[in-house]
Amino acid sequence: MHIRDEKAQLRQSIKDRLDRYPERKMRAESRSIGRRILEAIPDPPITIAGFYPLTHEADILPLLQDLLDRGDRVYLPRFKNNVLTFAKIEGLDNLTPGALNIPEPPLDAPDLDPSTVDVVLVPGRAFDRMGNRLGRGNGGYDVWIENVRAIKPSAQFMGVALECQIVEKIPSEPHDQKMDAIATAREVIDT
Repeated sequence: MHIRDEKAQLRQSIKDRLDRYPERKMRAESRSIGRRILEAIPDPPITIAGFYPLTHEADILPLLQDLLDRGDRVYLPRFKNNVLTFAKIEGLDNLTPGALNIPEPPLDAPDLDPSTVDVVLVPGRAFDRMGNRLGRGNGGYDVWIENVRAIKPSAQFMGVALECQIVEKIPSEPHDQKMDAIATAREVIDT
């Protein structure tokens, strides 16, 4: 089987798993993940890039609010001309619907200077304990992570995963970017 087919099959398997995942368990795990991340990252103020959680992703909105409250500079993704970028948020109440109707920072929000980012919280369909990540298949995060690593090698990339998103092995290709750590409800896995 070709690696792209393996990835597609794994994406579908994880989607099926998430479709059956109890909402109550997802909420509880999301709270634990937020606590684990706060314990693992440097003291404020730091510059952190996060994400707006989609259905079947850990709900990190309370964590993002905690980061804002403690004085961190928080950035969220937005798509400009089909390219992933990040822009600063001052709060969660002034986000606007963007690509695919996903809430994004306002258009006038300052863009993230990649040389200033300390921690990046990365969503994914699945992760393995070696740091491999399976995204949604468009490669947007892989390209962005590769570019940031070239500019700021010390930036830490942390995958955010529900327990059911941790698998034994993710098929990977040369362009796939590994995570430095993966935050789950039980632990932060250093890779």
